Amino acid sequence: MNVKKAFGIGIGAVITVLGAYKYFTIKEPQKYSSKWFDTVSDEVLKSEREVVRKQFCSAGDDFSLAVKLESLLRVFDAVLSKRAWGDEIPHGPGYHREHGYNLYKDD
Repeated sequence: MNVKKAFGIGIGAVITVLGAYKYFTIKEPQKYSSKWFDTVSDEVLKSEREVVRKQFCSAGDDFSLAVKLESLLRVFDAVLSKRAWGDEIPHGPGYHREHGYNLYKDD
């Protein structure tokens, strides 16, 4: 009985040590993860977005790859937009016409 208990405690200690080692040795977050998007600068985001855009354009007949890359491009755009605008909601200019704003006028 004591051998089983000691074996269980030993296995638990090894798993704990390996988990702590993995936690403390990870230096960089995985590329394109949400943690990665939070840590990189705008210049890195723009350059990486260009790389993904070129891969998207050259996807050819691989539809599943194109869909994945397009969704990744949308994430890039959302992060860049969030950084540029913060909590403000983007809005376009309001054009005043003779009878009010944003009314259609036949030119």
